[in-house]
Amino acid sequence: MKHDILGLVEQSDGHPFDAVATLRYGSRDIKFGICPDDQPFETTLKLAAEVANRLTELDRQAMQVAVRDLRDGYNNGWNEYDEAQEDGSLKAVINPQLSEAEFEAKLTLTAVNVTGDRILDFFYDDERMFWGHSVRKLAQRHRFKRGTRRDFRRASGAWQNQALHLTGDI
Repeated sequence: MKHDILGLVEQSDGHPFDAVATLRYGSRDIKFGICPDDQPFETTLKLAAEVANRLTELDRQAMQVAVRDLRDGYNNGWNEYDEAQEDGSLKAVINPQLSEAEFEAKLTLTAVNVTGDRILDFFYDDERMFWGHSVRKLAQRHRFKRGTRRDFRRASGAWQNQALHLTGDI
């Protein structure tokens, strides 16, 4: 189906999404996974369109939270590891600690999953800072009265920060 904001929305069998859209964002394509969960498809599609309209703003907010929550962890352990050599020995690798700007520059939005009428997942490539694990920013819209908005960082402002997770086995 063709959508005014999301472009071509390809519907599937529901595994893992009921539909997928690909949007141009800067110089790259971002996949939007659309999963109605317990909501009508049109409700989730409307939320996906809202997110697409606000993608620059929401991406910026999610990255700021990622920097705030993950940079210290990177600088205090994830930047150091042992690399196996061909002869079976290990070589210590110690990458430099990163400033907030350097850390943020390594994050690139790759996908957004929209679930139901209020759950968003923002996925970031992190240039292997976390050894191949994905950086995921989860946001959940709380039920609210018409006319009010919430965002990632302000409880008074459509999204409230719920969690920031490294996905995969660590």
